[in-house]
Amino acid sequence: MPEDVETSPGPDDEAGGYRGPAEITVHGTTATIDIELSGRFDPIRGRHLWRGRLRKLNVALPSGTSLTPGTELTIAVPRPDGTGPVSATARISEIDLWGSHMVDGTSPPPYETLTP
Repeated sequence: MPEDVETSPGPDDEAGGYRGPAEITVHGTTATIDIELSGRFDPIRGRHLWRGRLRKLNVALPSGTSLTPGTELTIAVPRPDGTGPVSATARISEIDLWGSHMVDGTSPPPYETLTP
């Protein structure tokens, strides 16, 4: 694209998401791991849909912790201004080929979005 052409973000180019450390709570047990979250506003549903990847969750939690698809968990992400974490609820949807747990958000995301 030529350098003199300006582009504006479209609905799928929304800024937001999070990549970094987060506290994950499953069945009352909390661990800090690296995560990646992203999402988009869905105008049909009228809300922000988000999902993410939780790396090494099974290693960070005690052996025997149930981490099967459908397991609900809480994700606490630090606020950019340092005033404390923002929490959100998600559900494990699958385990990828590398052993990371994929999650789908069931509440508003724990990161700032541009849309309501």
